[in-house]
Amino acid sequence: MYSFEAIEKHPNPQVYRNDFLCLDGEWGFAFDKDNSGLSEKWQLSNSLPLKICVPFVYQSKKSGIDSAEFCETVWYKRKMKLPESFAGKRTILHFAAVDYECDVWVNGNHAVNHVGGYSSFSADITELLTDGENDITVRACDYDFAKETVRGKQLWGKGEFGCWYKRYTGIWQSVWVEAVNPLHIDKFILKGDVDTNSVSIKAELKGFALDDKISADIQIMINDTEVATASMSVHGGYINEQLSVDYPGSPFRGSEWWSPEHPNLYRMLITLKKDGEAVDEVQTYFGMRKLETENGKVLLNNLPFYHRSILNQGYYPEGYITPESDERIIEDIKLIKSMGYNAMRIHQKIESPRFLYWCDRIGIAVWEEIPSMYQYRELQAHKIMNEITAIVERDINHPSIFSWVLFNESWGVQQIRFDVQQQNLTKGAYFTVKSMDPTRFAISNDGWQQTETDLLTIHDYSAYGEEITDRYDNKSCEIGDNPVAGQRRYAFAKGHCYSGQPIMITEYGGISYATDGGWGYNEKVKTEEEFLNRFASLTHAIRKIPYMTGYCFTQFTDVENEQNGLVTIDREPKADISKIRKINLGALR
Repeated sequence: MYSFEAIEKHPNPQVYRNDFLCLDGEWGFAFDKDNSGLSEKWQLSNSLPLKICVPFVYQSKKSGIDSAEFCETVWYKRKMKLPESFAGKRTILHFAAVDYECDVWVNGNHAVNHVGGYSSFSADITELLTDGENDITVRACDYDFAKETVRGKQLWGKGEFGCWYKRYTGIWQSVWVEAVNPLHIDKFILKGDVDTNSVSIKAELKGFALDDKISADIQIMINDTEVATASMSVHGGYINEQLSVDYPGSPFRGSEWWSPEHPNLYRMLITLKKDGEAVDEVQTYFGMRKLETENGKVLLNNLPFYHRSILNQGYYPEGYITPESDERIIEDIKLIKSMGYNAMRIHQKIESPRFLYWCDRIGIAVWEEIPSMYQYRELQAHKIMNEITAIVERDINHPSIFSWVLFNESWGVQQIRFDVQQQNLTKGAYFTVKSMDPTRFAISNDGWQQTETDLLTIHDYSAYGEEITDRYDNKSCEIGDNPVAGQRRYAFAKGHCYSGQPIMITEYGGISYATDGGWGYNEKVKTEEEFLNRFASLTHAIRKIPYMTGYCFTQFTDVENEQNGLVTIDREPKADISKIRKINLGALR
């Protein structure tokens, strides 16, 4: 079985196969300003005029282009020679994320079309390959004025405003190819059960025939100790097994559980066999952890868990929306934890499998939030549903993910308070996700105007703690006639009401502490002392409300015009980290 150090070199460490080739690095690149590339058949050209470093968007410094000009359509091209180990196998081309709609050609032949800037996709390109060098071409379109597309924090139209940022276009997460036999594991779900010290494995196969003699071997290890092995026959192309993971090194509970404080991970090797011969080998990992609500509290592994969370928008000084390196990811997670936080809400962005791998390894709870569209259209509703289900399917095995945030602040569903259609979209998303993944929380509309939800989450940008205390000390957010967040918005949409869910303030603060202008909430502070006083006032006010089960502070870093981070975009702290930590852990200043 491979070590963590080996699998973390893979673009998706949760699905590690030995035969892969990462295609990150230099690609040819072209702007298609007049959208003539298709008619001129650029997919058949030998090269493109510019060079770009994938997976960095052309708007970033790391891309090598660093241009802010608008261009809805861009093209990529590179040559690829497959390793000898790929011979005789199927070749799968993977894209972790391309914004927004893209087409891919291999040797001039169309391979796949994909819509959605935050979900991963792949294509079997075996039949399109030739011996020797192969040509891969990508055309990516991101529509500047399309408010109905899932776009996250990207501006639409012209100008700048508030907390929306410049666009990004094209490939922004890793690209790779891998070799598989015709019979192989297509997808799988792992669910740990801390009450029975067991894990369930559900996997679907591809390339099987009903009369094939197929079997699977499973090996599970933790801390270099083997805790389970099993061999089983596989029928109908589906594996459905449950294995005990009792660990002698954990005598008091039988297994090592995952939490932000103790991010214990089990390694699993699945070997698929046909007629007794190995045809596929996948290494993955999982965490044993349990999430539930009880009496208005959040429980992690049967014990109360108080969320001390921070909003992380995932922007970087040189990579823009793509981390410059794994070291940057690791440093950010450790910095956030050093401030006393045990969770982060990834806001309006879906991070890469490698990012989530490091959250699993280092230990921090993650709220994964689906990026928003900004205009509701019935004919486009299926696109956000497709994006949601694809994201959940890809990331479902990461133990660090605690919550799926499906909509945010009614963005894209602005009439949700009264509009039954828009309510049904959020409820449909909620029930679909819960059918896919009952092990995590799902939040229909973070901030206010909730429909179906596992947690009541409120956004409140009060300037001082006294306002928080006055507004929520009597649980006024439960009462349908009282608005929350100091605004004319209600906790629930019409026809929906509070039913005992845990309550959190999942956005607050936004304190602007900057010397060079910029946007933030409320009056700017001018000194570190003034910042810490306001931060302590707000945080302590929330912590003192008995029924509150957590909070999320806005935000981790400054981003462009939004200057309300605890650190700058270059990760320079604006205030003493140790004092921020003490406040988060409950110490009075």
